[in-house]
Amino acid sequence: MKVVLINPVPMDLSEENPKPKFSSFAEPLGLLYIAGVLEQNGYEISILDHGATDYTFAEVIKWIKREEPDVLGISVLTRSFRSGVEIAKLAKKWNPNLPIILGNYQTVCAQKILEKYQFIDFCVCGEGEYTMRELLSLMKKESTDYKKVRGIYYRKNGTIRSTPSRELEQEIDVFPIPNRKKLEGGEYKMSIGGLKISGEKSGTIIMSRGCPFQCRFCTVHQRKCRHRTIDNIIEELLLLESEGYREIMVMDDNFTLKPNWVKNVCKAIVKEKIDMVFHCEGRIEGTEEMYRYMTKANFKSVFYGMESASQPILDYYNKKVTPEKCKLALKKARKGGLDILMSSFIIGSPPERLKDIQKTIEFALKIDVDYAMFHIFEVFPGIEIWDELVNQNKLDPEKYWETGIRVPELPWYPYNLEFLTNIIRKTYRKFYSLARPQFLFKQVLHTLKSSYLRNKLKYLAKDFRGSLRMLDSLSEKRF
Repeated sequence: MKVVLINPVPMDLSEENPKPKFSSFAEPLGLLYIAGVLEQNGYEISILDHGATDYTFAEVIKWIKREEPDVLGISVLTRSFRSGVEIAKLAKKWNPNLPIILGNYQTVCAQKILEKYQFIDFCVCGEGEYTMRELLSLMKKESTDYKKVRGIYYRKNGTIRSTPSRELEQEIDVFPIPNRKKLEGGEYKMSIGGLKISGEKSGTIIMSRGCPFQCRFCTVHQRKCRHRTIDNIIEELLLLESEGYREIMVMDDNFTLKPNWVKNVCKAIVKEKIDMVFHCEGRIEGTEEMYRYMTKANFKSVFYGMESASQPILDYYNKKVTPEKCKLALKKARKGGLDILMSSFIIGSPPERLKDIQKTIEFALKIDVDYAMFHIFEVFPGIEIWDELVNQNKLDPEKYWETGIRVPELPWYPYNLEFLTNIIRKTYRKFYSLARPQFLFKQVLHTLKSSYLRNKLKYLAKDFRGSLRMLDSLSEKRF
């Protein structure tokens, strides 16, 4: 049985012949993990990462036709959902008998998806490795006894049905190491928070799954954090090194959750003399000792989601941090030797007012970060704040369940999108301007001390300028 898996990206469906609006910076590891399990069970797999190509929809369908699949699986996030649906519709038009399966985050709306789109046959909810294996096994046998498969929505006799959720696999070493050679598309370049920091062959890795925290804006529903064994991680890193990868982004939801585990990972990297550069995202947890071990293992950057400098807003998010703890984390990371510290902030949440926004901006301009990102708050189905706004009759779920919505686009919010976008534009320009001589002086010192930064200066400088140009896209329509 031949299975084709596609990772779509946002497209402007109002254009006659649209092409991807955003390029992929990271391999679709979720699809690669599913592919590995399916290949172990005798299925032939092809994968298209749409964002790594410049394919139009017509070219995607041409690729599908060339592959001649028995089953088509499409991974859909909220932003890419409509692109994925368009691919599914065109594929079904080409072959009305082709089973089409949607997976990934947007299947939190599985019932609505199957109600609206008759050409989509199944939705896989949650982790898909074993769900897909069991579902395809039934298809192969031409059985329709889908109630045996946990974690799916499907139709039977015109009625939409669902099965109980699948429990998470606790021992995630059982999943095969992703085979990145299966990807159809171009090479990936290291990008963190939209900032390109390398021109060398780059990739990503997942060392753990899940996050125990419950931030109210977050889409991560795996509250139990499960870590791979050190040996399993090192096996994958050695493979990546042998394949020519030089920079790796750790894509864990919370890499810094367990400092002792991080230390052991780093010790193993040093012991094996793995010659690659690492980057990660993390919360503000962690010790200075942990960061020193990360530096020894060639970790060069960490990206923190700080979100706000207003404590009432942080409490509204259930973030369980304080601005002071954020500053302390930066101090630990800097003393630990990391070269690049990054942070992201959100403005425009439902209770937020101008004084909160101003406090966040002032905080971002004062703290010791090399790069800051600012986002407009948006809500999606499946997050707690979405449900809250729906219950308060401040959000029409039928209107926005496919796309999500930026809160300042809702009529009751006191500041419109253009107003907040202009604030962000001005903040970016001030962040990198000559009006901050102390910041610029620190950047010069960091660069002089860091051979990594000196080698990467051309990419950083190019993208700092690019980040300013990027501001003009903040108010563009969403797809």
